[in-house]
Amino acid sequence: MRRRSRVLAAWLFLAPALAMIGLFTVVPFGQGILLSFQTWDGVSLDTPYVGLDNYRYVLHDTQFWGSMKNAVFYGVVGLIVANAVSMVMALAVHRARRGSAFFRTVYYLPGVFSTVVVGVMFSWFLDPNIGVVNQMLKAIGLDGLQHNWLGDPKTAVIAVAAVFVWYHWGFGFILFLAGRQDVPKELYEASSLDGARGWAQFRYVTWPGMSHVTGIVSVLTLLSGLQIFGTVQVLTNGGPAGHTEVPTLHIYQQAFQYYEYGRAAAMSVIFGLCLVLLACVQLWVSRRLGGSTDSRTEKGR
Repeated sequence: MRRRSRVLAAWLFLAPALAMIGLFTVVPFGQGILLSFQTWDGVSLDTPYVGLDNYRYVLHDTQFWGSMKNAVFYGVVGLIVANAVSMVMALAVHRARRGSAFFRTVYYLPGVFSTVVVGVMFSWFLDPNIGVVNQMLKAIGLDGLQHNWLGDPKTAVIAVAAVFVWYHWGFGFILFLAGRQDVPKELYEASSLDGARGWAQFRYVTWPGMSHVTGIVSVLTLLSGLQIFGTVQVLTNGGPAGHTEVPTLHIYQQAFQYYEYGRAAAMSVIFGLCLVLLACVQLWVSRRLGGSTDSRTEKGR
């Protein structure tokens, strides 16, 4: 009886959250799937069925698949650069005896701002006429290096990737710091008795002990790269010539600029399936690495 009442209480507490998820996630996604087989201009009450025409269009839309490549590039750059910087900062702060609270705040600060604020801020920094970057280059006598950073396709892609890295390293920093604090001290003491120092301790103790966190952060960073929107929209709006466009921005333009809601819905379904696939990979990696790490920890104890 007591067990049944606890289960009932749990469902009562979960009910509001489940209702919100169903209303604002499941229902819209179902409507999006239905709309992907129709054509609609956003105004007319007529939504004729077009079968797989929208999906055929998406499969041959080179701009959409080009935006997918850009998103994967941003995600991979964040995966390598942001995670490496985050881990180094987390290990440094963990070892710091003074000022650790200050550095935790400073390193996490980028994640506090909204993507729109970050986009506006870096638009000013990288402005070719009054931007901080070009003004600093001019002040130190490097006028020849001044550049239209967001107007050149090559530098625009790098600039967006750099902003993405700066914005996301705080998130990775917090998780890596928590992961480092979770590694048992006994393992370091035992490795010290065996003569391990520095790199050897990192390779055989720190890295295995943080492997589950590393897997989770890596997949989440890749997912964030695929879903990037606000920063790109404010910085470049997908330009120049679509070189920085991402799927979320392309879907937005199809729906709210060209009023092709059916095509936008088909793109969203395909894009959503890619994200679900990555989420499944995330769960598999976190469970596998988490289980192996727990077994190593038990052996260390």
